[in-house]
Amino acid sequence: MKKILILVLICFVHFGCSKTIDSKILTPNSLPLHPIKYLSPKTVTVDSVDFKQVQYPIGKFGGALNLSAFGSGPKTFNLWASTDATSSELAGRMFDSLFETDPINGEIIPHLAKEYKIADEGKTIIVKLRDGIKWSDGKEITSDDVVFTWNDIVFSGIEGGGFQSLCLIDGKYPTVRKLDNKTVEFMTHVVFAPFLRQISYPPAPKHILEPVIKSSKDPKEDFLRFWGADVNPNDLVTNGPFKLSRYVKGERVEFVKNPKYFLVNKKNQRLPYLDKLVYILVQDKSFELFKFLGEELDIVSVRGEDVSLVKEVEKKKDFSVVNLGPSSGTEFLVFNLSRDTLHVSTEWFNNLYFRQAVSHAIDREGIVDNVLAGIGKPLFTPESLASIFLNKKIADGYPQDLEYSRKLLAKGGFKWNGDGKLVDKSGNKVEFTILTNAENTTRQAIGVILQDDLSKLGIKVNLRPLDFNTLIGRSDTGDFEAIILGFTGGFFEPNDGANVWKLSGRLHMFDNKPHKPRDWEIEIDRIFNDATKLVEFEKRKKLYDRFQEIVLEQLPFIYLSSPLSIVAYQKRLQNVLPTIYGGVTHNLESIYKSH
Repeated sequence: MKKILILVLICFVHFGCSKTIDSKILTPNSLPLHPIKYLSPKTVTVDSVDFKQVQYPIGKFGGALNLSAFGSGPKTFNLWASTDATSSELAGRMFDSLFETDPINGEIIPHLAKEYKIADEGKTIIVKLRDGIKWSDGKEITSDDVVFTWNDIVFSGIEGGGFQSLCLIDGKYPTVRKLDNKTVEFMTHVVFAPFLRQISYPPAPKHILEPVIKSSKDPKEDFLRFWGADVNPNDLVTNGPFKLSRYVKGERVEFVKNPKYFLVNKKNQRLPYLDKLVYILVQDKSFELFKFLGEELDIVSVRGEDVSLVKEVEKKKDFSVVNLGPSSGTEFLVFNLSRDTLHVSTEWFNNLYFRQAVSHAIDREGIVDNVLAGIGKPLFTPESLASIFLNKKIADGYPQDLEYSRKLLAKGGFKWNGDGKLVDKSGNKVEFTILTNAENTTRQAIGVILQDDLSKLGIKVNLRPLDFNTLIGRSDTGDFEAIILGFTGGFFEPNDGANVWKLSGRLHMFDNKPHKPRDWEIEIDRIFNDATKLVEFEKRKKLYDRFQEIVLEQLPFIYLSSPLSIVAYQKRLQNVLPTIYGGVTHNLESIYKSH
């Protein structure tokens, strides 16, 4: 472990720029070939179009960027209908938001929006859109698109991703109305702290999607099917840097540049530089890394177990390895707490002593050492280790303690038979199945460790990998006993997880039918309601600290580990500026290939 840690030892690196890159972000040999500085974008008006002018060095046009996506492919190209990470990522390459996150400091900055004004103590935000910017079919992007997206897609409940639950404030939705063709007013009846981040939501093309909704007898069903995986690429209308070109199921997804994209370089030439963006569909991380080392992929996320190999190969190959810092994501074990199922395991999983015993039996240090190769830390909270809202008082959790786990199981009414197998009060042997995604060997390896840890308590665990889309389907319907999975998480706003934690949330996966919510679920729901009404950081943090304490005590999710985010990219890529908040492709429109 020490050897690997030395390989990713953090050095102090500074760019000569208007914003300083934190010294903890970059590792030895990780700078681009031609270090660049980050300067905030400007608005330039040319021929009545308010372009967003980025300040990166002028690049070369042409070429393709090859990335990877896991699984059999996207379930939809409808961004507002997507419920899985693959569909959301790929559709997200085609649709931009009103605002975006500054890659250096994490602040919210205008994107499709030209400017904004906050009034009425934060309860009103007036957004001015850029003049002259267009959808890929040539129709102008207007306030009608924004208002339609919120009122007819989000607030109506027909969108598929659960975003609706993030917007409910004391039982009411914000008011979104058109002031003029380019100006939209967002209003809440009370202060809503995440308001600016929430309204960053990508607008949809009203002229395309409204007829789908208005002409349908079942608007939600037809909307969710629209622009599905079998869509004709020519029918997709986008506002992002790329448009769908071709989808070969199970193999690849190809995009071409959108010639009407509103970002330009310092010569006012329309971006992106790349002609094509290609996602190669892969089934596991080892195959993905093989593709990268063979130069078939341009960027890859590196598992802790692969860091030593990749750093060694880096000496001979023309690529760079970057440590972005603690991942914003979380890995967890979740039991199905739904009381609608008649399976015998329902009683076990709803026994708090059982869940606590399982958590104390898990060797998280072993997961970090043996699965992540020391490139990470144990995780005990729903907030990532990089979150500004992390409850540091409980973040270190507790070590594995099998003896304490046995005491907890005894308190919960369990005992051991003559063969040392754990049985419940009715004499049923405790045995259950953990599902995880077959494409993720890290989660499978974690599952093997959990099998071994829990076998020491007399518990038999079966591990069953599934295709990712199948797994998500089982999760959505509650057809599982236990799952090892992860959330992408974030750095700045716990309310982004409201669709997981609020009783109305679509991703309330530990009990997707909470007819009789538990007291602690009600308290968490109340915390998420109350915290959004506070502007002061310390007051909000106090509430979210309590939220994390409840989760660690009640364990609806048993958090496991948090890896460092290690990425590698081919040095033929230029204008690359990796950051903890933006990753490697936050400026995809400005990245180009030197050859």
